[in-house]
Amino acid sequence: MSKIKELFNDNKTIYVFDIDGVLAKIEYGQYNHYMLDDEAWAKEIEKGKIFYNDDLAINTMKHFIESKDINKIYVISKIATKKEIDQKIDFLKRNYSILENHVYYVNNNKEKLNILNKIHDKHKELDSKYIVMIDDNVDDVLSYIAFNSNYSTIHISSFM
Repeated sequence: MSKIKELFNDNKTIYVFDIDGVLAKIEYGQYNHYMLDDEAWAKEIEKGKIFYNDDLAINTMKHFIESKDINKIYVISKIATKKEIDQKIDFLKRNYSILENHVYYVNNNKEKLNILNKIHDKHKELDSKYIVMIDDNVDDVLSYIAFNSNYSTIHISSFM
């Protein structure tokens, strides 16, 4: 039986969120979630196209984060360019009040486990289960972390 709600109710829990599909809706195509491959996405961002508008923030996630200690909220996101980092930081500050030094970026989703280790190093007193990765990617993120560590993993659907 799932004990995810126990983690949600425990003040010790450190929450680590993905951005795309977790803190930001993926609504970039006209009638589809997304219409660009990674290369085209990077080119559009470099051209100055703004992707992270406030209407992509998710109210359920805003309310959840507002109910927690902001010092226990972290973000790890896969990025393509420096300009994407700037957009994501701005989006997180405006919509979630995330501390900038609590935001990490990776080039590969499997690298998220390395960042979880860094976060755990900052909170050595905690049992690994209290470091929680919240993501929408099952294979490359959640299952990879679950099979290679003792950190907790939560799919975004647990918030629905």
